[in-house]
Amino acid sequence: MEYNLLNIARIVDYIETHLEDKLDLESIANEVGYSKYHIHRMFTSIVGLPIHSYVQRRRLTESARLLIFTNQSIMHIALLAGYETQQSFSVAFKQLHSASIEKEKKFYPLQLKFTVDGKKHLRGDMVMEIKEVEIGRLLLVGYKADTQKGFSVIGKCWRKLHSNKKKIRSRVDENFLIGLNDYVNYSYENEQPGLDYYAAATVSNFSEIPKGMETKELLPSRYMVFSFRGRNQDSLQPIVDYIYKEWFPQSTCQLNENAKYDFAKYGEILDKDGNSNIEYWVPIL
Repeated sequence: MEYNLLNIARIVDYIETHLEDKLDLESIANEVGYSKYHIHRMFTSIVGLPIHSYVQRRRLTESARLLIFTNQSIMHIALLAGYETQQSFSVAFKQLHSASIEKEKKFYPLQLKFTVDGKKHLRGDMVMEIKEVEIGRLLLVGYKADTQKGFSVIGKCWRKLHSNKKKIRSRVDENFLIGLNDYVNYSYENEQPGLDYYAAATVSNFSEIPKGMETKELLPSRYMVFSFRGRNQDSLQPIVDYIYKEWFPQSTCQLNENAKYDFAKYGEILDKDGNSNIEYWVPIL
């Protein structure tokens, strides 16, 4: 496994230094000295994307960077990204960034360079889609706990919610539940972060609140939404670290300091491997 990880690191570095060159599975396989079949399986298993998808996402991410931060022409940037016409480049760009080249004035890096660490936990660079949304107020009903008492209170909130979620009236979306981090009263004592955590459902109104549950209203806001597949019970800390420590510093986004919270939307529909659609929402200006 360690040897395979070293080869993946070599491949990632090779791709990074040849983004403006012709890159295909055969040339990459020749670089590492493995068959195309073996490289494809190994890369997809470890990175979570086929090589051609990873290369395209990296090229279009760097193309977006050039569009925002340089005066290079669209045609020149298209050629650097491996596209022979501006039209084909524009189509690919819009499919990946959900915005036309002409209107793109913000840099939202979709695929940063993959970091090979050999760990099996959820990785930040497994984010598959990043988009900006603006929505009205959100009404939450569920269980609240203070993490100053230890992070085990989060699991207790979720166990109670799953046991009693059918009692919640007027749910807006029964396919998702919300895990909200409220930092308004954030504290740090005895090396234990303290914040209000909510395990909740979204509702249309606050009528008939089940006994023992709390309510929380989030005002209308703009958000960056990071979507991926994962297991609801797994820690999202790698995703959170990626978003705040790597993604935001490289983007043109500004955090909304007046909205001191973020939240995860956990899908209720699981696949055969126990994975669901998960979204991480961060308020922005």
